[in-house]
Amino acid sequence: MPADRTSPDAQALFDKGHQRLQEGDFREAVECFTRAIRLKPQVAAAYRYRALAYIEMGQRLDALNDLDHAIRLRNDDPMLYADRARLLFRQRQFPGAIADCDKALNLDSGLAPLYGLRGECHAANGESQKAFADYALALENDPDHAAEYLLARAELQMELEEYDAALADADVAIARDSEKPGAFQVRGMIYQAMHAEADAEADFDRAIQLDPNRVLAYLARATVRLNSKNYAAARADCDFVIATMPGMAKVYEIRGLCRKYLGDRAGAFADYNEAIKLNPASPLGFNLRAGLHYQDLAFNKAIQDHLDALKRDPKSAGTFNQLAWIWATAPDPDIRNGVRAKECATRACELSEWQEPSFLDTLAAACAELGEFDDAVKWMEKAMKLVKPEELEDYQDRKDLYESEKPLRVKPE
Repeated sequence: MPADRTSPDAQALFDKGHQRLQEGDFREAVECFTRAIRLKPQVAAAYRYRALAYIEMGQRLDALNDLDHAIRLRNDDPMLYADRARLLFRQRQFPGAIADCDKALNLDSGLAPLYGLRGECHAANGESQKAFADYALALENDPDHAAEYLLARAELQMELEEYDAALADADVAIARDSEKPGAFQVRGMIYQAMHAEADAEADFDRAIQLDPNRVLAYLARATVRLNSKNYAAARADCDFVIATMPGMAKVYEIRGLCRKYLGDRAGAFADYNEAIKLNPASPLGFNLRAGLHYQDLAFNKAIQDHLDALKRDPKSAGTFNQLAWIWATAPDPDIRNGVRAKECATRACELSEWQEPSFLDTLAAACAELGEFDDAVKWMEKAMKLVKPEELEDYQDRKDLYESEKPLRVKPE
C-alpha cells in the first residue's frame, strides 16, 4: 500500500483525490476524499469533489448529500449551487434546480451557462416564456455556446408547434457547428414534426454519420422510415437500437409494426409482448397487439387488449373507437354488442369534439347494429363532410348500406 494513503496529511489526500478525479479513477478519488474528510471534515471542497466523483459513478443520492453538506459549510460559494442545480436537473427536480440557479447567479452573474440550464428547467416545468427569456440571456452572455442554447430553444419551439421558428434556430446552430450530431438530430425531429419525412431522414443520416453510436438517432430514423413504408430499413435501425440499448419499449413497438407489414406476424407478436413487458403502463403495446388479434379473428383477445389499454389511458378516443368497431361490425354475433358499441363510439366522438370522420363512421355502424338506421345515415352524412376525397366512395357505400336498412359486417383481412 502506498505510504501516502495512510498519511495524516489531509491536503495530500485531497490533492491525490483531485488527480484521480481528473484521470477518471472515480472510486480511488472517492476513497481519497473520504479519508481527507475524516482528517479535516470542515473543508467544503472535499465534499464538492467527492460529489463530482459520485456523479460519474452514478451515485446521485450520495452526490446530493455531499453537495448539501458542502453548501452548509460554504453557503456563499456559487459553484456549489451550480453543481447541485445540474444534479437536480438530471434528477428532474426542476423547482429545486431553478432555485439553485437563482442563488448561484445572485452570487455570480457571470456564470452564464446557468441561464441556459435554468431555461431548460423552466421549459421542462412548462414555463415557456421564462425559458425563452433565459435562453436569450444565455445567448447574450455566453456566445461561445450559442449552438447549444439555440438547439434547446428550438426543441421548446417544436413542442409549442412553432415549427418555422424552431427550424430557424436549428439552421443557425448547424451553421455555427456543422459537426455537431445533436444539431442534425434536433433538426430532423423538427422536420419529422412538419411531416417533411425526406428532410428528416437526411438529417438523421447525417447525425449517424457524425456519431455512428447515436442510438436515439437510429430510433428516430426508424420512425421516419416506418412512416415512409420502408419497413426493412426501419427494422434494421430497430435491430441496431435493440442490440445497443435493449430496454426501450418504444423500439419494440416500432419493430413490431415493421414485422407485421413485412409479414412476420410471429415476430410482431413477440415484439409487442416484449414492449408490454418493458412498459406495462403504456397503452400502445396492448393496442398494437389487439390489432393482430383482430386480424386473426381472435375478437375476445382483441377486446381484452383494448380494455387493458383503456385502463392505462381512459381518455383515448382511438381505443374507444376500436372497441366500438369490433362490437358493431364483427361477423360473429356472439361478439357484437350494439349498446356497448354505441357507448364507446359516442365517447370517442366526444373526446375528438365530433371532428374525426372515422369515429363518426364507427358511431354510424353502432347505430346500424342497433337498428337505428336513420341515425346511422345522419352520422355518415356528417362524416362525409369531413372525410378526405379519396375515401369518400367507401363512406358512400356504407351510407347506401344503412339507407337499405342493413348493418355493417366486416371480416378482417
